[in-house]
Amino acid sequence: MKHLLRNMIGIFAVTLFVLLFYACEQDPQIKKYEYPMPEVSGISPSVGFVASQVVITGTNFGDRTEPVKIFFGGVQANKVLMCKNNRIAVEVPEGAVTGDVTMQIWTNDAGVIGKYQVLPTPVHISTTSENSLGSNIAEAGETVTIKGQNFGDVKEDISVSFNGTPAVNFDLLDSETIKVEVPEGYASGSIIVTIHGYELVCGAMMNPAAKGDVTIFYLKNYKYPFKVHDFVGSQAGSGNEMGWFAIPTDWTVSDEIKCMVNKNASADDGKVGGTVKGYLGAQAGWGGTGSAKSITNGKIYQTITLPAGEYNLDISYFLGNVGDQQVYAVLAEGNTIPNPNEVDPNSNPNVKKVYKLEDYDSIGAKTVTWNFTLSEATELSLGFAVTVGDKKYFEVSEFKLTLK
Repeated sequence: MKHLLRNMIGIFAVTLFVLLFYACEQDPQIKKYEYPMPEVSGISPSVGFVASQVVITGTNFGDRTEPVKIFFGGVQANKVLMCKNNRIAVEVPEGAVTGDVTMQIWTNDAGVIGKYQVLPTPVHISTTSENSLGSNIAEAGETVTIKGQNFGDVKEDISVSFNGTPAVNFDLLDSETIKVEVPEGYASGSIIVTIHGYELVCGAMMNPAAKGDVTIFYLKNYKYPFKVHDFVGSQAGSGNEMGWFAIPTDWTVSDEIKCMVNKNASADDGKVGGTVKGYLGAQAGWGGTGSAKSITNGKIYQTITLPAGEYNLDISYFLGNVGDQQVYAVLAEGNTIPNPNEVDPNSNPNVKKVYKLEDYDSIGAKTVTWNFTLSEATELSLGFAVTVGDKKYFEVSEFKLTLK
């Protein structure tokens, strides 16, 4: 029995020795994986701007973006957008300067793979048409002038499109000015100037022949929250920081409807006209005495010029406590709206549309829709004529103009 045990121990020891010897023999045969050296065949484009995309072609790039390091003039790109075995897309980083482009993938330093010229980034300043209806309206064949900076001096490096429709005829007058002929059949929308692959949004232009929602082209400051003029002087009163008692930008507000806070005095005079809690509207009462508790012949309106066509105009009001008093939404020809007692179209031919606001306090807004047709370009004023007493108010949330 002792012999058997001794023999078994001996066999185990020999087996262990053989295994250790085999393992030691195998270690030198395990090789560390070495990534192949990347080879670059091209870099395109070689001229462009910060934030532009550059494509590097070649082989042995792998398929992961993390190990890829690209430097533009010594500045590392922090956005490697894509890496395939033969293609890398990278965004030129902030602070990049003209000079060598270098690359490293894993531990393989490919060194200088090309040169890149960093151009000053283009800037848009203004875009204007010569159309009599407005500087943001243009018919096919008219000329639009685009002003900016760093457009360059080579016309062939530039393309212009109107909401996706290419402009065939344009001139680069200098590095700050492009004059372009408006293309046929373009859809209202953004103008894009592309310079060396860099897309610059240069405002928007409206095609007066295009149908649909045209509010943004004709009306200003047309929906909640309505933008307001800054408060000045000793303006005071609850809610000023929220625009409760303020004059809206791009709207004319008559003195009869303004509260004292609009005139650099106390807000506790009992009437507010212009904006109420961010809505376009007015209220009377809740403070003040005498005439401060009422509004007589107050007006809030905006003047626009519309081309010939058939239109729908939607007016949505959010709240209203007006009873049977005189609060009218009015659309009238000319540069103002009439007083509340002059809004009847039967006696005032300038009035194209009128609607007497009703009491309204519910979820969502109440919308009034007007349909009207213009046979020629017409100057119009849109707004509200108001004569109300104590504790009366209305709040308008949005306007929408549609060319049918």
